Amino acid sequence: MKRACLILLLASAAIAQSPAPTANDSLHQGFLHPPQSARPRVWWHWMNGNISKEGIRLDLEWMHRVGVGGFQNFDAALATPQVVEKRLAYMTPEWKDAFKYATTLADQLGLEEAIAGSPGWSETAARGCPDRRR
Repeated sequence: MKRACLILLLASAAIAQSPAPTANDSLHQGFLHPPQSARPRVWWHWMNGNISKEGIRLDLEWMHRVGVGGFQNFDAALATPQVVEKRLAYMTPEWKDAFKYATTLADQLGLEEAIAGSPGWSETAARGCPDRRR
């Protein structure tokens, strides 16, 4: 028991004597301010046309403010209730204008953008797709 107490006391003293991270400590600074390549990316779903330029701006400014490095834009049209004044249906001129706005603003904020290859959930399996597990 005495030996365990002595080891604990010595370990505590060693930790107390370790130098605190300094402003020049690159690991510490990298943790506080990670490079763009190390920041998280998120999925950003545009659900059933419930998008607006104001909502886009608020979302992207928030992502930038909290340190998100980028996003994957994904358009999905499930049975989502309408929460905007006018839905913007996928690939209509209004949707394309909103998407261009999002792309331009993301670039200005330094956010990396990726997009899903198709709307909805069609990138997963569907009837008629071969079972590749065989």
